[in-house]
Amino acid sequence: MNERLLCALQERRALLHQGWVNRLRAVPRSSPLAHPDTLVHLMDRTIDDVFRELASPTSARRRQPPIKADICACGRNPLLAYFATATLAFQHTLALCADQLPITSIEADLVERAVTRVGRREITLFCALCRQREDHHTHCPVSREHQPTSHAHAAIPIAARPA
Repeated sequence: MNERLLCALQERRALLHQGWVNRLRAVPRSSPLAHPDTLVHLMDRTIDDVFRELASPTSARRRQPPIKADICACGRNPLLAYFATATLAFQHTLALCADQLPITSIEADLVERAVTRVGRREITLFCALCRQREDHHTHCPVSREHQPTSHAHAAIPIAARPA
C-alpha cells in the first residue's frame, strides 16, 4: 500500500475512531454484547490490526469474500455490526484523505480488504465460542445429520475435547 496513504489514515486515527463510534451507536443492537459502550474498548486494537494488515505487503495478495450476515448462524454476533460500521468509518476517513492526496480504487479496495480480513478472523473466532451455535445445530435437522460428534461437543474445538 502507498505509505503516504497509510500515514494519512494514521494521522486521522482520532477522526476514524470517533466516526466509527458514532456509526456503531446508530445501528440496532443484535444482543446485549453488542452495546457500543462495550465494543468501543476494542476499537484501538482493531484499528492497529487493520493498519498492520495494510503495512504488510503479503496481506494485499490474500483475497477473502466480503463479510455477510450469514457468516454467523444465529445473527447475534456483536462483531457483525462492529465490522460493518468499521468498513464505513474507514471508507469515510479514506475520503477525507483524498483531499490531500490522490487515492486509487485499488488503494480503496486494499483498505476494505484489510478490514474484511481482520473482521472475518474476529467474527469467526467469536462464533466458535457462541452457545447459540450449539442451539442452532441442536434444532436444525440438516446440521444434525452432518455432525460427526455429539451435540455436547459441537462448540468445543477438537483439540480440547475429552478423550
